[in-house]
Amino acid sequence: MDISRLLNNAKRLIKTFQNQKYLQNPNAPILSKQQYAALNIGAILAEQNMYYCNCLETESDRYDVASRLDENYGIYDRESTIETLEHFLYRGHHIYFNAIKPVISNVSTEVDTSELLESEKDTYLGTYISNIKETLEFLVLNKVIKGGSEFKDISVEAWDLARVVFVARCCYDCNYITETEAWEFIMAAYQKTKEIYPSWRDFSQGYIVGRCMWIGEHYSNEGIFDIANSLLNDDNSPWGRYLL
Repeated sequence: MDISRLLNNAKRLIKTFQNQKYLQNPNAPILSKQQYAALNIGAILAEQNMYYCNCLETESDRYDVASRLDENYGIYDRESTIETLEHFLYRGHHIYFNAIKPVISNVSTEVDTSELLESEKDTYLGTYISNIKETLEFLVLNKVIKGGSEFKDISVEAWDLARVVFVARCCYDCNYITETEAWEFIMAAYQKTKEIYPSWRDFSQGYIVGRCMWIGEHYSNEGIFDIANSLLNDDNSPWGRYLL
């Protein structure tokens, strides 16, 4: 890890200990309520990374943003940006969740591969089933769900749509896409979010379940739950100010 990344991580730790939430860019342009709501579809990820919540820009250190895009998403240019954003918007992890729903909700012993392409019918399905099973206790204890039978009625597309917004912002910062293109992806995610989720609480549930399916039992799960819970309940949360 280079010195720039170490310094940036140190700054993030300081902000965490100072309990700095919902960072505001004082030079941000005025946006519409719909644009603010759309930006905050990615609020959990923005809070996790200590990014601004009130503008397209994420932070001032473009080098760090670019490094994280490459490391976490394999994004390093315009082509990889468009490919990744379109994947999250139209396929993403929710297609795998839909496939394993019958099994994890105890409706069937067989996965439903009807939505999957041949290239998607792979060993990930078994991994995702295992991840859900090992995080079920965490999800129930934290009242994200009441029990496994709820999985049949949940959409985890929030996990994909949040990454559309977050990645589009980062890629705009790195000049991989234009401002217009970034907003096109963000507003497309906003429209899909409004169609699927009646509230931020439902969105939060879908995000957390989707992330648990992706990562399984992990030390970061508690932190992600705490961020989502704060966004739902804090008086100054952008989720409270800008409804879906």
